[in-house]
Amino acid sequence: MSKYAPHRRGNNNPRATTGTVCQKCLGTGHFTFECKNSRPYVSRPSRTQQLEKPNVLAKLKSSGQPSVEVPEEFKTKTGTANRILEAREKQRQESSTQGKGPEVGKKRTKR
Repeated sequence: MSKYAPHRRGNNNPRATTGTVCQKCLGTGHFTFECKNSRPYVSRPSRTQQLEKPNVLAKLKSSGQPSVEVPEEFKTKTGTANRILEAREKQRQESSTQGKGPEVGKKRTKR
């Protein structure tokens, strides 16, 4: 037996117990990477079906507000990028009126 590639199961490799549930087939007694079964179809309600439940609809209609607090910057049509561009444009206009603006036509010299 080689010391670099032992052929026995180490202590750090756990064995599946009867309580171990496979995430693929939802069976017990083995891990997902050991699974040889096919994935079963699990029926779940769609988002529309969830919203059509009377208790969920009543809860949404009674409060009249979203379940999550929305920041003010997301409520307006103009976004963060527009505000940044407006601020930069204002800086350009201020610097061009003061004569400190970047010189566009001037070439840089190599050092």
